Amino acid sequence: MDIFFDPYSDYGFKKLFGEEGSKDILIDFLNTMLPERHQITELTFSDKEIVPAGMLDRKGSYDIYCTAVNDDRFIVEMQKARFPTFKERALIYSVWSLQNQIKRGDDWKEKKHFAAIYFVGILNFVFKKEFDDDGGVIPNKLYTNVRLRDDDSTLFYSGLTMKFIQMPLFKKTEQELETRFDKWLYFLKNLPSFDHIPRILNEPVFSHAFDVAKLGNMAPEEREAYNKSVMDTLAYFGAIEEGRETGKEEGRIEGRIEGRIEGKIEDVLNMKAEGLSVEMIARITKFSVEEIEQLLHKQ
Repeated sequence: MDIFFDPYSDYGFKKLFGEEGSKDILIDFLNTMLPERHQITELTFSDKEIVPAGMLDRKGSYDIYCTAVNDDRFIVEMQKARFPTFKERALIYSVWSLQNQIKRGDDWKEKKHFAAIYFVGILNFVFKKEFDDDGGVIPNKLYTNVRLRDDDSTLFYSGLTMKFIQMPLFKKTEQELETRFDKWLYFLKNLPSFDHIPRILNEPVFSHAFDVAKLGNMAPEEREAYNKSVMDTLAYFGAIEEGRETGKEEGRIEGRIEGRIEGKIEDVLNMKAEGLSVEMIARITKFSVEEIEQLLHKQ
């Protein structure tokens, strides 16, 4: 029987890192990736939905969105399945965070200071193969730290940093852990399989994290919400797999939808909720009317 919850579940991730009572856990985890001058002492959770000005723009919905006492902004996103345009999504979310620093009606040209933005993506997949300008394969790394630099590596803009952690590439055993960052990745990757707290993680912040993640500490309604989160995830992946098989066997539109629409379902549903017609949604998303109708029918 499992003792601890799965941190890759939507409920588990937000309970571990996104609640007031677990701020010390999130702060300690983020500080392992931040320079000394940007170390966090306190965080304030912000509204996780930033609504852009344009009616047709979708909402930016993050797993965790928070602000440090020095006004630095942090977007922390957990992604369990491969998302074809995750890098683009990271950029879009970061731009929305930048845009959100300007109050409606203000003249953005008068804004003298913008807070630094950090996007942290914890990925339970490896990026698909991509190529650089010379045709060489871009190597996938466990930890990628991205900043805006010129061709000669001169820093162009210091206000945006994106960090991507490709968890399948983390292979260290308990005996091989060297840094606090290693410890956190070891904790996240192995949490559901632990039957006790490893000696190397016997520290106050990890003890608190284990306590939060213990299934036996959940109230009945919390356990029900967690189980639903896990079942929803399994159903989602089952639907994707079924779509793949349908596409293979029948060669019909369902198979094409799974490949093209993965990650865009929320866009379509949001536009429909805004009152847009199926024809308008199809024009915006570049899907056919038939594809949009089939998607809406399945929801």
